[in-house]
Amino acid sequence: MYGDADEALKKKESVLYLANHQSTVDWLIADMVALRGGSLGHLRYVMKNTLQLMPLYGHYFYAHGCIYVKRGNFNQGKMIASLDYLRNPNIPTWLIIFPEGTRYYPGTPKVIQNSEQFARDHNLQILQHHLVPKVKGTWLVTKHLHDKFDALYDVSVFYEGTVDQSGVRGNAPQLIEFLLGKCKRVHIHIRRIPMSEVPREEDSLRAWLHNLYAEKDKLAEHFFSKDATQRATVQKTLGGRVSHLGLWSTLSSFIFFTALSVPFLCTKMGHQLYLHLLMYGTMGSYAWLAIRSVC
Repeated sequence: MYGDADEALKKKESVLYLANHQSTVDWLIADMVALRGGSLGHLRYVMKNTLQLMPLYGHYFYAHGCIYVKRGNFNQGKMIASLDYLRNPNIPTWLIIFPEGTRYYPGTPKVIQNSEQFARDHNLQILQHHLVPKVKGTWLVTKHLHDKFDALYDVSVFYEGTVDQSGVRGNAPQLIEFLLGKCKRVHIHIRRIPMSEVPREEDSLRAWLHNLYAEKDKLAEHFFSKDATQRATVQKTLGGRVSHLGLWSTLSSFIFFTALSVPFLCTKMGHQLYLHLLMYGTMGSYAWLAIRSVC
C-alpha cells in the first residue's frame, strides 16, 4: 500500500473510488481495499450493462445499488435514476468507477491506438499507461452525489510481474490466473482528494480528470519502467507498506458460507432446491430487469 492508504482507510466516510482498469481482478482489489477500511458492505459499482445478465448476481447487483451503463449508447436518464437512490444519507457508499470504460490491455493494441488517436484529435496529452478517461459517467456521479461524498480516492493498481525481462509491458493477470497464484504481489497507491477539490462543471471536470490520469501515468512509470532495478526497488522508493489482514477478517465469512453451502452440495433435496433457485430466480430477475428497462 502506498500514498494516503493508511490515513484514508482509518476514516469512516462515503467515497468515490476512482481507479485505473486493466484486469477482471480490479473488482476484487476494490473489495480488498474496502475490507481494510471496514467498508466492504458499502461497495457499489458502475458496471457495464451486460453484467446484469449474470444469473442471480445481475439482479443482486442492481438491488444493492450498483449502476449499469451501456457502452456506445449511454442512457443518462437511467444512470441518474440509479444515482438518486444513493443520495439517501442513510446509505453509506463507496461508489467504484473506472473512467477508462474498458481495460488497458496490451494484448488488444487497437483499443490503445484508438485512445491515443482520440488524444491527438482533441489536443490532449497522450497517456502511456492508461486510456483516455471518459468524463460523462464520472460527471453525472459528481453532479448528483458531490455533497454526499466526503472524498475521492484516486486509486492506482499495479500487478507485479506484468513487465517481462526485456522491459516490455504485457497483460495484467486476469481472474483465473490471479487465483492460480500467477501474481505474487499487488501494489495499490491511494491518494485521498477532498470533494471540495473536485470540479462540479462538466468541462472543468474533463480537464481535471485528464490531468489526474496524466499524474497516474507518471506514477505508473515506476512500476512499468524498462529498468529492472527501478521496478525492484519501487517499494522502497515510494514508501510502500506491506498490508496484512488478520485471519478472522475473512475466516468468519468463509466458515459461514461453507456451512450454508453444505446442505446444497451434500443432500438430494439441496441439489433440487439449488437448481430451482438458479432457474426460477434467474427467470424472475430477468423479468424484473426487462420491466425496469421499459419503465
